[in-house]
Amino acid sequence: MTQARQQIQPGQCPINPQTGLPECPPFDRIECIVVDKVYDSCFQIDDRTREVETDSDEFGTGLEQGDPVECQLTEGAEITCSVISRTSIGDGFFTIVLSVQVPVTLTNPEAANGEEDEIERTFIFGKTVTLCAPEGVRIDCTESALLACNCVVTEVEEVNGELEYTISCDIQVCLVVKSILTVQLLVPSYGFCVPAPCVTIPGVCPPLPPAQCF
Repeated sequence: MTQARQQIQPGQCPINPQTGLPECPPFDRIECIVVDKVYDSCFQIDDRTREVETDSDEFGTGLEQGDPVECQLTEGAEITCSVISRTSIGDGFFTIVLSVQVPVTLTNPEAANGEEDEIERTFIFGKTVTLCAPEGVRIDCTESALLACNCVVTEVEEVNGELEYTISCDIQVCLVVKSILTVQLLVPSYGFCVPAPCVTIPGVCPPLPPAQCF
């Protein structure tokens, strides 16, 4: 009587006690799946300075020269980039000039009740990278992160009874650039995933790691 094949479940492969190495059972088929393939990627920490012009009608009153202004990535927004130009350097590699857009929200901590105290701006800067980027790939920067944004009022001027502010912001961006193409890929497979029975005791469910630079 043949023993039924043990159901393969997601998780770590068993360790071979003789070698001390993980040992997975052999796969039993080859599947064709549609996936986003990352052809190449790179990252870099970028420090930039940008100035913001606003006024008391848009941003409220109470600010003086030297006052700090709160700054953070706009809620629900992502750092994005668009390709300005790409130049082939051979073997499928391209020098790519990007326009990087960083949407931020500035908050006036001194604004009186009832006054507008938030403004949204997009800081834009150029970046040149070299990536393997065959025809048809898309360049993606959405895994980038705003590491720091420090803003301070550098000038306050009264014009026609209204205050005009110049705010200088130093930003630090962990820029992650990927060249991605949707492809049909052959992969070894054990068949379809079969769900395990649900349990009432909470298990370990680690969240996805945040975007970071190593």
